[in-house]
Amino acid sequence: MPAFLRSIVVSPSRSGRIAGRAAVLVVVLGLLLGPPTTYGQVDTTDAVPPDSLQQPRPDTTQRPPSPPTDPSQPPLRPLPFAPPEYGRPVTDSIPGRHPQVSVETMIADQAGGFLYDLGEYGWPNGWSPRGLAPHRVHLWLDGLSFDDPLTGRPRFELLPPSFLARPRVGRDPGGGAVGVHTSWRAYSPKRPLTEIRYRFDNSGLHAVEVGHSQKRRLDLFGRPGILHLTFGYGGRKADGVYNGSALRSERRIWGRLRYQTNDWAAELSNQVSRYRVGAHGGAVPLGDFFSTIYNLPVAGSSVRAPGNRRKTTRNDLTARVRAPLVPGLASPTELSLRWTTHRFEVNDGVRDTTWTTQLDGGHVRLQQSLSVGRHTLTGTARGHLWRLDRTNVPSRLGDLRGAAHVGVRDSLRLGQTDLLLDAGGHLTAEQAYPSVAARAQGPVGPVQLSASVTATGQRGAWIEDAGFATVQPLDRERGGTADLLLEGTVGAAVRLGPFDVGLQGFAHQIRNAVDLYAVRPDSADATAYTDVVAARSTPTPVRRAGLTLDGGWRRNARRGLYATGRGTLLRTLNAGDSPLHKRLAQTLPTAYGRARVGARFVLFSDLITDLYVQARGWSAMNSRWLHPPTGRLTVPPLDNPIPISNAPSDVGPSGTVDVHADIRFRSATLFFSFQNIQAGTQLQPGTFVVPVYPLPPQQFRFGVFWPIFD
Repeated sequence: MPAFLRSIVVSPSRSGRIAGRAAVLVVVLGLLLGPPTTYGQVDTTDAVPPDSLQQPRPDTTQRPPSPPTDPSQPPLRPLPFAPPEYGRPVTDSIPGRHPQVSVETMIADQAGGFLYDLGEYGWPNGWSPRGLAPHRVHLWLDGLSFDDPLTGRPRFELLPPSFLARPRVGRDPGGGAVGVHTSWRAYSPKRPLTEIRYRFDNSGLHAVEVGHSQKRRLDLFGRPGILHLTFGYGGRKADGVYNGSALRSERRIWGRLRYQTNDWAAELSNQVSRYRVGAHGGAVPLGDFFSTIYNLPVAGSSVRAPGNRRKTTRNDLTARVRAPLVPGLASPTELSLRWTTHRFEVNDGVRDTTWTTQLDGGHVRLQQSLSVGRHTLTGTARGHLWRLDRTNVPSRLGDLRGAAHVGVRDSLRLGQTDLLLDAGGHLTAEQAYPSVAARAQGPVGPVQLSASVTATGQRGAWIEDAGFATVQPLDRERGGTADLLLEGTVGAAVRLGPFDVGLQGFAHQIRNAVDLYAVRPDSADATAYTDVVAARSTPTPVRRAGLTLDGGWRRNARRGLYATGRGTLLRTLNAGDSPLHKRLAQTLPTAYGRARVGARFVLFSDLITDLYVQARGWSAMNSRWLHPPTGRLTVPPLDNPIPISNAPSDVGPSGTVDVHADIRFRSATLFFSFQNIQAGTQLQPGTFVVPVYPLPPQQFRFGVFWPIFD
């Protein structure tokens, strides 16, 4: 690798000095290449529609019209990059306009989804869709993997929401069960735009994200073109409620330089992330009564291993080009290349040891679409290769680990029915297997019907196969097609006046289901806590089925009252097959759901307000344990899932209640929330989803998202 690039991305040990070098380089190149004159253009950003009773104000920011162009030149219609190929959006607007602080909390309300909520900012929450384990969810950024290369965990917390387009949930093109697809925003406004997103709460949170975007006309070689420069900075810190839970620092710097013509588009982007967070082992009672874990602020100092820390330093340098590269095809080809450095440190306060692992990785993706009759075909080839640079962790990690994936998608419309068919092949360091997925959706009278089926394998994590600090590796070889994951869904939805009702059934079967299980020493007490886990596979397939009922009244009303709700029933069909089956079956509740009741109205003619109460609840379960060294959620012991004497035998039944007010004032959005309001009262002393990480009680949080046009 050239020394220049290595100085930018390969040396996380000097990250304090060079963390923003590549992003700053992108910005400097944009300023040098851009001409001094900008062209006034109309803003196309989605803004809050004005009250119909109010006369629109004249636009006082309109710039003079652009100078006349040469009539011999073709008009400028910049070629965009290809839209996301997988999934459907889960939000109705960009993430910056939502009160949620991270991607996994935005997707938590999907049909059949359950959030393993740890409560604290920056902590590794886990999302379980349709009864699938959190590690079966994989994260993608601009079509390239954004999972942790060691643990396999999707690194939602490293992505700044303000700079992202709407997240999508759908198929995983890397051969897993579910993919969460994100991408950097395109920033359609042609006027220079600066956006600010700020948050704080009564637990010491201060978070800011600032982004700037501007476009300049730049004609090269007599051809019209446009130069687009984008730069963003995000920083967060939070004191945390419990000792050892603080988000000590988080810095994210992102820059992108994009040039578009009528025939081709190219871009260079870089993101630097530095993330340090506490990793304590959970709260413990102050005395003989378990409920004392909620007695704040005194209980805040009573935790296991308060000195544990995790630190991640990651740099992603990406180049993309879209152009007609294949002769004879009218559709352009898109090629993406990324170089990533990833440094992971675990400060183990119990063992007085710091485990350090540094990896370098290369990623590539090629996509081509074409139309054949009524069919729209999209072919992709992608792969990655990670190299272990250095480590002091006792394991069998080896020097290299890679994977390659190819896929073809066919979409067509038959009458009123939309059909999608995906087929792929996957080759990893341990196994090779195919995958196939099909989906159909269409109306039958007033009812909208859908059905899908997916057959794929199990994407393994590096630590599952090679071990890690306090992680015992899998004791068998991967099976490829023998580790088949088969999932199916059926759904129906109908709208009846102001009411809408949806029903979705789902089921899956996983052969040799691999997960991380907590391992207690043979001599340990039944209530003893352990941070040692082992990768194990079930001896027979795991079968689960569930049903989600979704309903709403005046769901999308612009004014007045409204209500929505969603509930899920889930069952493991063969929980008695083995002890591992029993433990796995108890990781999710048999019933869980969310509900929201609110009112939308206008105050003082221009404060568009959405005031609502939101509640969630779950039945009894064992839940999952957090493995502090890796951030993975693991399967707890069956006999006592809460590792504390005199603790309840189950997690739940329980729930939370939040009050929110989202206010849009012209282009700005204000967020006010009072979360977990029932905790610390006679109704409920407190609650938690993951043992034993109590959700912070009665948290007041404020935020603002403010776009400013220059």
